[in-house]
Amino acid sequence: MFAIVPILCFVLIFLNICKRSDRSDWRSSLLGASVTWGVLLTAITEALSALQALTFEWLLGAWGAVGIGLAAIYIRPNKGKLRLPVIPAVPLSQSLPVVGVSLIVAAVGVIALLAPPNNTDSMVYHMSRVVHWIQNRSVAFYPTHITRQLHHNPWAEFAIMNLQVLSSGDRFANLPQWFSMSGSLVAVTLIARLLGAGADGQALAAVIAATLPMGILQGSSTQNDYVASFWLACLVYYVLEATVNRRQGPIVVLGAGAALGLAILTKSTAYIFALPFLVWFFFSSPRHIRWKSTLAVGCVAMCLNLGHYWRNLDLYGIPLGPRHGGRVAVSSYVNDAFTASALTSNVVRNIALHIGTPFTTLNSATESAIRELHSILGIDADDPRTTWAGMKFRMRIMSNHEDRAGNPLHLALIMLSVGLAATLAKRRENRDLLPYASALVVAFVLFIACLKWQPWHSRLHLPLFVLWSPLIGSVVSRSVSRKWVTSLAAILLLAAIPWVFYNKSRPLLESRTLLATHDITTTARIDQYFVNLSRLKDAYLRAAGFLRSRGCSQIGLTIDENDAEYLVLMAIYHTGNDAVRLEHVDVQNVSAVKSTIAPFNDFRPCAVISTRPDADREMTIRGTVYRREGSWGPVDVFVKR
Repeated sequence: MFAIVPILCFVLIFLNICKRSDRSDWRSSLLGASVTWGVLLTAITEALSALQALTFEWLLGAWGAVGIGLAAIYIRPNKGKLRLPVIPAVPLSQSLPVVGVSLIVAAVGVIALLAPPNNTDSMVYHMSRVVHWIQNRSVAFYPTHITRQLHHNPWAEFAIMNLQVLSSGDRFANLPQWFSMSGSLVAVTLIARLLGAGADGQALAAVIAATLPMGILQGSSTQNDYVASFWLACLVYYVLEATVNRRQGPIVVLGAGAALGLAILTKSTAYIFALPFLVWFFFSSPRHIRWKSTLAVGCVAMCLNLGHYWRNLDLYGIPLGPRHGGRVAVSSYVNDAFTASALTSNVVRNIALHIGTPFTTLNSATESAIRELHSILGIDADDPRTTWAGMKFRMRIMSNHEDRAGNPLHLALIMLSVGLAATLAKRRENRDLLPYASALVVAFVLFIACLKWQPWHSRLHLPLFVLWSPLIGSVVSRSVSRKWVTSLAAILLLAAIPWVFYNKSRPLLESRTLLATHDITTTARIDQYFVNLSRLKDAYLRAAGFLRSRGCSQIGLTIDENDAEYLVLMAIYHTGNDAVRLEHVDVQNVSAVKSTIAPFNDFRPCAVISTRPDADREMTIRGTVYRREGSWGPVDVFVKR
């Protein structure tokens, strides 16, 4: 598998950094290697895209050349001798946390490798955009009915695309999230150390982060929340190196800038979550270099995003994406009311996403209480000014699904840690605890002040929960005895078991009680793709079989902005028709201008798949008439006359 080549490049970067630094500090070397590799992947992807050369040969050549260069740099000064990092032995007191965390990471890694991508958003745009990039040999924008495939931040998909091209399939598509989960656990231990935590506190921080239900569920998916969490954790580590250790040399500044840039390139919420830490960085810097250091961080971050900014600017006239256009507009995400009652409403409703229980009666009582509170505030709990279009506030039952899971135990620990931090901060050696906690509180307030409430916001909260983990580990370990720290770690590890084994989308074990109605070891791969959208399976497979029987490989798509395009391709592949080209046709949105340029202007499909319920018996695409010759539920197939 040639997908191993970029991974080997990461290992060589890590070894080179270890060689030039303290080999016993392998954790900081790992973060440095990750950020460097992320920048390298961005540069390779953007450079080859500009040449329309995102092909197997060019990607293998680029990564191979990098690997050879890194190997030469590593081996030559050492005269062929390996200088491996020194990983200290684990003390007996930390054996339970280390073993428990390792087992969770290993189990999630197995799921990531065995299960195919099947997250709903991934089927709509995360994985679908990867298919178009590979097909077009470029990440340039293209005509599409699903404009989220264009303007949403792309770094996680950059990584998936590199692995997918080099492995000729999506077997490794879940690995960016899994690697980010693993890297985040390392990052939180370093942050905890900078906050003054000893070995017990650092181990507890890793346990807290590793047992986040939402984190466990996402760690084996093709979403991007854990990728964003990891880059933000790297940013916070470098910020603390500058503010706590007073280190503001080029490595720290460049590391912070690169981590910020990668976080922003992964997910737009990084702008919000990073801002309080950047402000802390600015005011903690020595006055004579304050502006210089902060501007350097910003410039590095902007350089990494220039390609995506330019593509958005070219199509939408603004670097961040569309300003208007219904559900996909930037403005659709932003609150229309900025009052004390609106802010309170969003605080309560966002917290409520994490306190769902298995008991319907209790959930109903909680929802009633929250609605009563809104009545007192004089605001509707479903106010469209602060609520995502068409959504209603509901208390959800405790979930094992990656789009809806809450983190109730961890929320309780956050609230406990705030009080403990305030108490411990009275001592001089703990002076960084309150600024850190304040930065996280401000980040949350900015998030809920800016963004309309959504029922799936709990997954967007993942970076905040990851970043709270080191503070919790630090203050708890200094407030109670080692026995209580170990007990808390054990409770969290045991409580994580259902989410490890019974992920609703990708369960290791079957359990109808926990709504894991299949398992990834015995269920056919094609069936696993459709787990979250099972109602579409029969229609998509029958339509794909029809196209196969007609020998059609040039296929047009007229679909809705929320349709699972990637499942169309997987259904087609399943029928053995693997040499296909899929293009969106009859596009009516802003991306339609891309239909007039190569290679889209000469696309003439032999058939068109439509999911539009109002489709007529015939359609005309660029002067060619297509007649409906197959209809299966939500899917119609039109064939050229």
